[in-house]
Amino acid sequence: MPCARAAATLRGLHPKARIALAWLSLTLVSSTTAAAEPLVWRDEWPKFRPAEIAFASGNTMQVVASAVLWNEPTRNFDGPVLFDGPIRDAIRLPTRDARTAAATVSDMMYYALLAYPAVEAPIDGAVRGNGTVAAQTLAINWEAFAFAGASAIALEKVGRARPMARECDRDPSYDRRCGETARLNTSNVSGHTTIAFTGAGLVCAHHLNLPLYGGGAPDTFACVAAMTIATAQGVLRAQSDNHYATDVILGAALGIGSGYFLPRLLHYRSRAGRGGSLLPSFHARESGLSAVLAPSISSTMLGATLVGTL
Repeated sequence: MPCARAAATLRGLHPKARIALAWLSLTLVSSTTAAAEPLVWRDEWPKFRPAEIAFASGNTMQVVASAVLWNEPTRNFDGPVLFDGPIRDAIRLPTRDARTAAATVSDMMYYALLAYPAVEAPIDGAVRGNGTVAAQTLAINWEAFAFAGASAIALEKVGRARPMARECDRDPSYDRRCGETARLNTSNVSGHTTIAFTGAGLVCAHHLNLPLYGGGAPDTFACVAAMTIATAQGVLRAQSDNHYATDVILGAALGIGSGYFLPRLLHYRSRAGRGGSLLPSFHARESGLSAVLAPSISSTMLGATLVGTL
């Protein structure tokens, strides 16, 4: 009976809530099954500074203020730039149902990459008895998401029309958002992609410096998987006609900068500034394999490339 009641409760949850719960459960399982290697905040890593508290607080206030005080953007410009047109023609899904499905899946990926890194490293630190790791990773997550959110919201106020806006002008049934004038003017930048890549960047920053899954291949896989999901999410935003390719690329760059480079520059390196590659990189001691994960952008492709040497 308790199991049946629990199952019924889970079925009653919103799908996005079930996703968040599943990722949280995975975090708790990983915390208890990770290798015995302890989590340690190295002495040479700078801790969260008072100036960063002010920085993150200011960005958080901007996010809150934008929802309450800022006017919704008007349509200041629209249409493709650079390679937006050819990419849209190549990957836009042909039917409303297909575009809606793509947008829904991208929402799920967005929420997963928002929820998972936000709690994973802090929970790992708390469960494995290192309060310093828990506090520092929690603060780093707050700073990264606050900066990414504030930056994305500021850029959205530029008022670029979504690619679907012109279609809505011709056919009001083109998309479920056709009547939402304000939301049709927030194409620049892709906020979903910004947050997704921020989350993926945080996964990489934490896992490549802390043995959250015991170190080695499992932690490397966590980074690669998160980046792959974030990339797929960005592609789906373009396929669903919510954003142009340039919106997605800008969002990905902003997200990687917020989620990976910011923690890497401020915390996961020595105070003297020594450190390794700023791109997510991996090194297997046993095999001598080294690899670096880098963005890959062309007129027909948006993704990531893993380049390695042996």
